[in-house]
Amino acid sequence: MTLRRSAMPPVRRHRSIGRALRAGLRTALHLRPSGPSGPPRAVAPAVLASVTAVVGLVIATGASAEAHSLTGARPAAATAATTATDPTVSLVSEADIAKAMAAVDPPHRDARRSSGSSRASRSSHRAPLHRWVRPNYGPLSSPFGYRWGRLHAGIDLAGPYGSPILAATDGCITYAGPEEGYGEVMKITDWDGTETLYGHMSAFVKTSGCVKAGQVIARVGSAGDATGAHLHFEVHLQPGGAPVDPIPFLAKHGVYI
Repeated sequence: MTLRRSAMPPVRRHRSIGRALRAGLRTALHLRPSGPSGPPRAVAPAVLASVTAVVGLVIATGASAEAHSLTGARPAAATAATTATDPTVSLVSEADIAKAMAAVDPPHRDARRSSGSSRASRSSHRAPLHRWVRPNYGPLSSPFGYRWGRLHAGIDLAGPYGSPILAATDGCITYAGPEEGYGEVMKITDWDGTETLYGHMSAFVKTSGCVKAGQVIARVGSAGDATGAHLHFEVHLQPGGAPVDPIPFLAKHGVYI
């Protein structure tokens, strides 16, 4: 006797496979009620989308396509979930952004650094403020000009013996010691070359180094050719140069005698 195998039409076979798969997936995913009257459990939208895609593939291609799709869907779903929940995962990493910024920024940063350096350089080479003060607060006893047939090259400011003599401006002491006619004399050269001279002192407070305007440098006296205690004060536009009248010179710098 010859036995014939009953063959099911392909369309009916696919429909049967589809119904069986749908029933199995509903059971596996707990879409059926948990009890006779219990409501269906909620399922994530991403999982539902994956299941729909798998069912379509299984119906079209069979069980082998189902297995292949499940294998590929799991890593994809995991990657999507990780990207959505982990803020450190991005299409462009922070390291890449840092590298790009470092590649673009150095010229501007170097320009800013260069600009700052040039400003600092200009500041460091800038001349100090040319501040002037009255060298002694005694009254004017003799002006600049000729007297007794010769030039009186400065002004005389009378003051009590031993009263302070102040540096008229910032500068450095170039000489402090005896000189004919002046008794004891001090010469200070300013940063721009202006020289101030102080004569007839009774004592020195400083004999070397640099001083600031208003700093005490000596004491009033009557040494040398002097008729009484006073400060003899001169201004030379350059060391050893011709003297100028200190009164208008100081007035231009806000100091009035």
